[in-house]
Amino acid sequence: MRHLIIKHFGPLTEVEIELKRVTLLIGPQSSGKSTVLKIACFCDWLERRIQMTQEPERYCNSSVINNNLIAFHRLEGFMKDNSYLSYESDTMSFSYDAKKRKFDFAWKKGGKRWAYKRAKIAYCPAERNLLASIPNWYQISMENNNILSFMKEWEFARKSFTKKENIIGLPFDYKYNPEDSSDLIVLPDGKELKLTNASSGLQSLTPLFVMIKYLTGGIFKKKYSNVEDAVLKDHLEQVVQEFFPSLERCRKVVNGIMELHHTDMFIEEPEAHLFPSTQKEFVYVLADLLNGNSRRKHTCVIATHSPYLMTAFNNLIQAGETASASGGNNQKVAERFPVKRRLRFDDVAAFSMKDGKAESIMDDDFKMISAEDLDSASREISDDFNFLLEI
Repeated sequence: MRHLIIKHFGPLTEVEIELKRVTLLIGPQSSGKSTVLKIACFCDWLERRIQMTQEPERYCNSSVINNNLIAFHRLEGFMKDNSYLSYESDTMSFSYDAKKRKFDFAWKKGGKRWAYKRAKIAYCPAERNLLASIPNWYQISMENNNILSFMKEWEFARKSFTKKENIIGLPFDYKYNPEDSSDLIVLPDGKELKLTNASSGLQSLTPLFVMIKYLTGGIFKKKYSNVEDAVLKDHLEQVVQEFFPSLERCRKVVNGIMELHHTDMFIEEPEAHLFPSTQKEFVYVLADLLNGNSRRKHTCVIATHSPYLMTAFNNLIQAGETASASGGNNQKVAERFPVKRRLRFDDVAAFSMKDGKAESIMDDDFKMISAEDLDSASREISDDFNFLLEI
């Protein structure tokens, strides 16, 4: 369970959401979807840093907010005199009150503090097609923000795909060429096209798909550690030994905190430049990747404008609920929705962003995302058309 409260921050007046395995935010432009996404990502990161150091006092201060939320996520001017942020997980809770300039922090009791499993945290910005537009981005001086972080991660991800990888069922494959560090789109006839020269849809979709594929699979095939991790692990063992004298128990707790367990993804506008049927297929493939390893409970938070995307998620929820219902529906559902391509209602949260607030659009009675709330724009267009018909 991860619970987030945001008050008086940027376009947001008062938002309270529970982050589930899949969390969806839909609404018009400038409604605060990306702001929620960025704050949720920051809180996830802050929890991880506190767990890995066991030093909340080191991170619960305004300078960390300024550097790792405001600057890193490009939110200059969003913090107000009365801004308030609160985050609660299974292991800890913390809040920041801008008016009092005060951080409050508390560990969860009953041993829950030590139940944390380390997440790889990845923010996928809407500007990801810069990778195709600026193939030599690493030669350009850039600010240290979420765009640069995505680009750095891309350097690891792309190198895992030296062999052709189909792009979500489209008649195109992706391949990385290590000889000249180029990203290639392989056409149906076998010809190769540099990603820089591909369509805007492929320039947006390819980095996102490759990154998600890597973050839910390839990244776990290698030992994920660095010098900082080694230092932190030594420090963490000393702290944990004070609570768990048993060496076996101590190592189990430390390994749980330090070893990469799953990935938390925060994705902006995955539908960018994509035809509706491709949006649907992206959602289906995303579910495949999220469910690909039952031991790794990957999560994603998505900010979108697209009702097509939301409807596709509804299909996956319906598949999961129908297959689990009594009456032997599982085999019939599997004809179109295999087990990995299903979601359960309780694993999904969906919110409509409007007027600085977030309203849940999960329909508890029908166990799906409320169809009435999915496409208000279509209703407005239909109303205008009906008006003209009546003239």
